[in-house]
Amino acid sequence: MTSVSTVVDSFLKKVEEDDDFFEYYNCTDEEALAIAQERAAGYVDEAVSYFALQAKGCNDINFFDKTSDTFNFDLTATEVEILARIMHWIYLERGISKLKPVINSFTSSEIKMLFSPANERKTFLEMVNSKKKEVDILISNYRAVDRLTGKLKTINYDDEV
Repeated sequence: MTSVSTVVDSFLKKVEEDDDFFEYYNCTDEEALAIAQERAAGYVDEAVSYFALQAKGCNDINFFDKTSDTFNFDLTATEVEILARIMHWIYLERGISKLKPVINSFTSSEIKMLFSPANERKTFLEMVNSKKKEVDILISNYRAVDRLTGKLKTINYDDEV
């Protein structure tokens, strides 16, 4: 059975350059990492729910045992990657709510000296939507193959009903 920490570690590698995720006031590096891991673990539940809904009816997905912080079976590398990418998309999506207050905090003279906040918002939203599309494509590809062998699922039309 795969530990939640495996998926969390994969997610943390995707956000390792994001100072907002790892910097906390009055904390040592070890304490900051522990807080970041705890935050990341919170994304696992959402990622599992999204993945299970999107992959419904395929590969008998029955993922997660919250009491033991493990998955109910050994995840493949593909499943770990998909979950980590879903977590990354969820993390970025939460940043959307921060955009409006930041934009409204500039005065008109400051805006003239900066890049367009509206363009910045548009670019961020495009990035979030792009990440969601990537996740959905990964899940679609996952649904088309056997989770253990990686072979395409096919319908055998030669078998009589």
